[in-house]
Amino acid sequence: MPWSENKDNTDDGYIDTRERPFACECGQAFTRKDLLSRHLRLSHSQLSDVLSGRDEEDHPEPSRLHTDETTGDDPDLLFDPQLFMQDILPPNLFDLDANFPLPSAQTRPPSPGSNDFPRFSSRLPDLDRAERERNTDEDHSGAFSDYTTITPWSFSESAYEGFCLEVESYSAVLPHDWHVPSRNALSRNLESYFRCAQENLPFLHSATFSVAKTDVELLLAAAAMGALNRFETSCSYCLYNMAKAILLENLRRQDLELSTLMLPGQDHATLQRRNGLGKIQSLILLVAYASWAGKDILPDAISLGGRLSVLVRQHGLSEMHDSTHVDGELMDVAERKGAWCEWVTAEERRRTLLSAYVLLSLHSIAYDIPPQLLNRDMGVLLPSCVEPWKATNPTQWHRSNVYPQCLFQQAFRSLFDGNVSPVSSFANYVLIHSLLQEISIWNGDVTVGRLAKPETANAFETALRTWQSSWELTHESTLDPLSEKGPLGLNATALLRLAYIRLSSNLAPCRALLTRDISNLVVQRTWMKSPSAQVDRAVLHAAHALSIPVRLGIELVTHTRLPFRGIENSLSSLECALLLRDWLVMVATITRSCGPDALRKTERKLLDIVSGIIKETSLADTLDVQEDDSSRYQRMATTILRLWAQIFQGVHVLEIDRFIGSGLRLLADAA
Repeated sequence: MPWSENKDNTDDGYIDTRERPFACECGQAFTRKDLLSRHLRLSHSQLSDVLSGRDEEDHPEPSRLHTDETTGDDPDLLFDPQLFMQDILPPNLFDLDANFPLPSAQTRPPSPGSNDFPRFSSRLPDLDRAERERNTDEDHSGAFSDYTTITPWSFSESAYEGFCLEVESYSAVLPHDWHVPSRNALSRNLESYFRCAQENLPFLHSATFSVAKTDVELLLAAAAMGALNRFETSCSYCLYNMAKAILLENLRRQDLELSTLMLPGQDHATLQRRNGLGKIQSLILLVAYASWAGKDILPDAISLGGRLSVLVRQHGLSEMHDSTHVDGELMDVAERKGAWCEWVTAEERRRTLLSAYVLLSLHSIAYDIPPQLLNRDMGVLLPSCVEPWKATNPTQWHRSNVYPQCLFQQAFRSLFDGNVSPVSSFANYVLIHSLLQEISIWNGDVTVGRLAKPETANAFETALRTWQSSWELTHESTLDPLSEKGPLGLNATALLRLAYIRLSSNLAPCRALLTRDISNLVVQRTWMKSPSAQVDRAVLHAAHALSIPVRLGIELVTHTRLPFRGIENSLSSLECALLLRDWLVMVATITRSCGPDALRKTERKLLDIVSGIIKETSLADTLDVQEDDSSRYQRMATTILRLWAQIFQGVHVLEIDRFIGSGLRLLADAA
């Protein structure tokens, strides 16, 4: 059997028969007497310490996230002269674990049953650990009963054996070179997913996640994402292909079953909902992987994206039940746990559906594909704040103050009404996608007469200003790419820049990204409106995008994996680079034909901002060349491309980042 080679044995080579004749009064049982003796010496002699630590976990100190004083761009172009003086480098920048940050003390799930490789410690590894874990795992009765005993990526021996057996049952449809990764490799890659990739699209509830009760295709897909983040490209491709094969086979079997069950008089909607969240979640991860990982599997992203939209519609895009706010003070422990479990189930469902929505929205943004899930289709509540979502038990959840959540449609309409209200960072991220979709539809509709409808553009600008005000009121939002609050706030601002760019021009290098043909990127040009305040705002946002890596230090950025290298920031950076280049070329043309006095005051201020950014880089000497103003602005356009090309140098997780970097270097050389 393929999995037999990976089966864990003990150090002395004996095979576990699962007989445990040596029992302790606490209920633990062991296969050998020496293991029982070690258990008595190590566990019961420190019982008071264990109980003390457990009491602290069950009653954590309440804490609040620190609110950054960072705000968004001033929509009236009141440029902050201290832009480059802001120190946003936190002290943990050079920590070894900076790229894989540990959860905070408040939200970190306890992990006495974890079987990942031990971290550096002053103690020797506990040889009873695997034995205790095996007994503990067999007692689990459900995801919500074991949230205090395991970590999300923990594989017990029995869970791993079950995983291998289930994967082997699909051997007929798996690739010819398939093999089950080792238990430690699976745990390592799942850990990478939960600590890294999960933060960009958090729809799996880690505190109640159980590998023993999760579909194997979902585990494989998550492990593939984790392996990709660990630069284990070959391994990640293998895991991706296995997950895709199993998922498609399950969908085929399900479709066949549904076709036989759909008899006259039956509720077809109920049958279709048997798809379940697991298959949707697996598809989300597979589509996310295929969309940006490599050109050879990009067709998978398009085809699986279509299947994802169908499954989501079949599952339903409205709330399953009325959501009411329950006062936890009036509930006993059992009632509070039940309320927490019910809330987690509902919240994970809406986060999954909204994750499918934003992922397909990214397809529309990057590849100019018509949106497959429209704003009007979304009938769910917006995601909650991060504190209740990351709570690891009912007590933490209750202390996090679960506020009533707003419906997607209500929040979307309020943006155009100018009503500002703070929401979660995930909710803000979803809402900026909704505005980008509306702008995209407006840009693509040739019947609306864009230039004849300035009131429509003004309505979009009102909505964007309202969104930004809401973003600034949200305590989870930050422009710090190293913030422990996660990358969603920063990723959302990247999409805000894209929204202003799309509103002021038709710039969209979609053909080049879809074909991954650099020649298509070289000929990319921006159709830009005549100089206006709308264009000025887009240019300001593009300049601010460049200022972030410059402020951090371009050399540091290229040699360090930083969280702002999300796909949203990559797409935004490309369009910001192209917009700034074409705007500077336009300014050079105006100056050449009409003289420098023809430039408006705002344009001269923007030129000063761009010059100030360049002065903070290694290419500052390009500004010292003695030449006329028109040639100077033309040279600045080339310099901007070179700076962005430098930023995209270094090692990248995603293949699309390497393509963007190569394209920018080619554009700079051709200028």
